Amino acid sequence: MRVRSLLAATLLCFAAPAAAETLTINGSDPATANVTDLLRLSVERFEGEDGAAVAQQLEAELAKAQFGGRPWYRIVAPESGAPADGLVTGTTRASVEEVSVTEKRKRCVEDDPADKKKCLKEVKVDIRCRLRTVSVATTARLVALADGSVRYTRPLNARDQQTYCPDRAASRSVDDYIAGTQRDQVRAIRSDLAPRDYALDVRVDESTKGLAKPAQAAFKNAIRLTKTDQAGACAAWTALTRDAEPTAALAFNLGLCAEMQGDFTAATDWYGEAQRQGSRSSAIAEGLERIDRNRRALADWDARQRLTRAK
Repeated sequence: MRVRSLLAATLLCFAAPAAAETLTINGSDPATANVTDLLRLSVERFEGEDGAAVAQQLEAELAKAQFGGRPWYRIVAPESGAPADGLVTGTTRASVEEVSVTEKRKRCVEDDPADKKKCLKEVKVDIRCRLRTVSVATTARLVALADGSVRYTRPLNARDQQTYCPDRAASRSVDDYIAGTQRDQVRAIRSDLAPRDYALDVRVDESTKGLAKPAQAAFKNAIRLTKTDQAGACAAWTALTRDAEPTAALAFNLGLCAEMQGDFTAATDWYGEAQRQGSRSSAIAEGLERIDRNRRALADWDARQRLTRAK
């Protein structure tokens, strides 16, 4: 598929030698919301005191969303009157509550006459403190304008409690917490509405069980090669399969190699071979799940491209 080739080439450009004994998997997770046919998006100001700022942050995040280095959305200003396929609305509100609380402290009531730094007798006393609760609630909603269907809605809630006293200040300000939480909530919404690229360092399987002595040396050398030349490590593992049946570790590593190169069919086959050879590693299931998500992201992009050409 041409789109797959484009994505694989783009991802390999970003691949770099990773940490020791790992291969770098670049890929994309699909949007969780049903947005495949929504090419042009508008974001209205959210309700609430910070609504304008939150809407602007979300608009900027969605404008930056890409797949294979190409924009996912065309962002349309709602006030422009230009046609849009979807409209995002929402609310964001923050509240602060404080109540009086008491804490215990030790207080010296009798000093040591011989050493003023020592205390002969201490008692516990109450001190007045304040318990502060900050709540931030943001809700986003996406409507498809062609038929008015609600494609996405998500409420996000966060709460922070801090107790501060005359001898202990709060560790963060109210404004800092609200601003940081709203940024996190905006990013969560963006993650639902557009694909998410990732680069993941996955540890290779270092087991030499089942390999003949000469093959063990070549296998270990490939392990070391992952530090500086991941493609070279994969070529070395592939060469081992010419003279012997792959072991579970070799099959898993070749699955990682195929996934790294964007060949999902080969990666799935190799992961399956690793399981048939007796591997029960959870990393295999994780790899298969990554491949499934990547395939869905590719299918969504392919569908969007067909829509773009039709318009």
